[in-house]
Amino acid sequence: MKQILVIAEIFENRVRKVTWELAAAALQIKADFSQKKESSDINTPDVYIIIPSDNPKPLVKEFLKQTSLNIIGLEIPELKTYTSEIYIACLGQLIRKMNPSHILAAHTSQGRDFAPGLALGLEAASIPGVNGIGSDEKGLIYSRSVFNNKKNMLVQPDPKRPVMLTLMPGVFKPYIHKSGKPGQVDIRKIFFNCGSGDKSRIQHQQVLKRSCENQALKVAKVVVAAGRGLGEEKNLNIVFRFAKCFFSSAVGASRPLVDMGWIGYEHQVGITGTTIAPKVYIACGISGSSQHIAGIKDAKFVISINKNYKAPISRYSDLCITEDVIEFIHAFLNLVDTKLLESDPVSNMGKIKSRVIRDEELHTKKE
Repeated sequence: MKQILVIAEIFENRVRKVTWELAAAALQIKADFSQKKESSDINTPDVYIIIPSDNPKPLVKEFLKQTSLNIIGLEIPELKTYTSEIYIACLGQLIRKMNPSHILAAHTSQGRDFAPGLALGLEAASIPGVNGIGSDEKGLIYSRSVFNNKKNMLVQPDPKRPVMLTLMPGVFKPYIHKSGKPGQVDIRKIFFNCGSGDKSRIQHQQVLKRSCENQALKVAKVVVAAGRGLGEEKNLNIVFRFAKCFFSSAVGASRPLVDMGWIGYEHQVGITGTTIAPKVYIACGISGSSQHIAGIKDAKFVISINKNYKAPISRYSDLCITEDVIEFIHAFLNLVDTKLLESDPVSNMGKIKSRVIRDEELHTKKE
């Protein structure tokens, strides 16, 4: 019987939330197999969560409190902290003894690091950055963003080969469910053999925290973020002025601005920067890459200001303002009553939008 394997994302002996999103995706894949079973002899696969750790037993106990899925605690004595070489070698040993149809990992810095090498060793198809799962009469179909997130590419791999998927965080609603029937629990011990006979080349020293992480982004109630739509570096000043209109605010940025050196890394929002959960997130000239969207998925209310109404971020916004971002902010600063905004920033953004439109209409009539 085939299995669907979920590789839990572990950091500092803690299970990351994205693991439960992977479990939800695995169950969706299983449900597709169940539907096809009615008209064929296809066996429904079991879902297994693999927990790689030097001491997986405490993590297994934590998992059992939240799920009834099958669990494999993979004990690797050498795994004091995440190392791609150990992951690829030891997960490969385990998976080759099993018969998986799918192996799922998160499309995070960790998952992107080991998944391609693991897929190569298993001779599996590799599909990174999956943002959707569908099916047709031929089998499962996976979508992933291409062309700078402007298009989605549909991929349908050979069903006879195992598939290694990395899933975008924030796409699937986390699955946490404890039913009456417990899942299977299996603790397996695997030793890392680097092949050279000298294991001293991999030595865990310590985990270093990013000293530049912007804590203001973590605690701010309103985050105003800048993107390439600003056009010029000097326009960042107006974004900082815009942010000061809101109580408990901070300034963020998309990765391209950081890469171009316009603003420091401590302002970067997204998977490779800081993940945030403000009450209001205002995207100024940001197209909305999948990595960026994953970093703001817990924001309560998202406002996008972009003259391109087809920008990907529009699909994730609660309020879309289709205007040139610089013109809008200038009009906003001319009209805004900061005290009014401090009391209710969300509803008053809509009021400002209406006032800007009326002002433009009056200006056109005068001409």
